[in-house]
Amino acid sequence: MPYATFGDISTLVRHPHDPGVWLGGVAALDALPAEIDAVVSLCRVGRGQVPERIRPENRVAVWLVDEVDPRANPNLSFVLEDTVDTIAALRAEGRTVLVHCVRAISGTPTVGALYAARHRGVPIAQALREVTDALPHAHPNATFVDALTLPIVARTP
Repeated sequence: MPYATFGDISTLVRHPHDPGVWLGGVAALDALPAEIDAVVSLCRVGRGQVPERIRPENRVAVWLVDEVDPRANPNLSFVLEDTVDTIAALRAEGRTVLVHCVRAISGTPTVGALYAARHRGVPIAQALREVTDALPHAHPNATFVDALTLPIVARTP
């Protein structure tokens, strides 16, 4: 996908609560660290953007629209919870996971924070603060943040 005109898409950092999870922008796929063997895409990617070395069963595409209008993501809570449960399942298999959206501004920090809360036992406010601190341009949209404040059933490893 032609995201080069979207600004800085090169962010790549380790998750502050799980060194086996990386958080980034779509350009991270172009220089993927060798240890990453699973990719969770929160934005559209072209067929050739995910490196061939990532096996098809370790590629996850999530439909998450970065819009404030709740109608853009009618099942937002389910999608977010399913996504972080999938990340946890990949980690349980021993995978090192990249979670990315276009610029790591909204979707990636939202998913990263929920993963920390649901699967690492970190209070959601702390998780959101620490994940957004780790990502240089993070600013999740208000609808995504609101979804994080809904009751979350924590699942810890």
